[in-house]
Amino acid sequence: MMNAKQSSPNRVLSLLIIPVAIILILIGIGYMSLTFAGKVVTAQVTGYEQVMFVNNDDSTRNPSRYKLEYRFTAGEKHYTGSVTRIFEGGSHIRQTIPVRYLFFWPHVNAEDGETAVFIGPVMAGLGVMVIVFGLRNKSRSQSKSN
Repeated sequence: MMNAKQSSPNRVLSLLIIPVAIILILIGIGYMSLTFAGKVVTAQVTGYEQVMFVNNDDSTRNPSRYKLEYRFTAGEKHYTGSVTRIFEGGSHIRQTIPVRYLFFWPHVNAEDGETAVFIGPVMAGLGVMVIVFGLRNKSRSQSKSN
């Protein structure tokens, strides 16, 4: 009776591993494909805020780091996104920002020129790791039960 209760969460977790990994891989591939398949559009900056990183000595590392929020239209729908990086001269000058998005999946978007430098390979790699470790743990648990 106790084993059935313990194996139920493990069974649910093992059923979720593959779909979550596939989603991570698809998102990673989507961000990496922005470079060659993305469509460029000019997005309106809808808001910005200065992002401070405070060290232990209460000094800031870079006062020029801003988070810009933007909005663009693809088809007849509006989509939003954000970018956090160093904007020389501050971000208050920017009213628009060039954005690259996938025409078949506009939720995958990034600032033009900054596409998939980091997030795409990380997401795809994380998805592959989830599959590898998930399948390895699943095969180990099956071999232990035999």
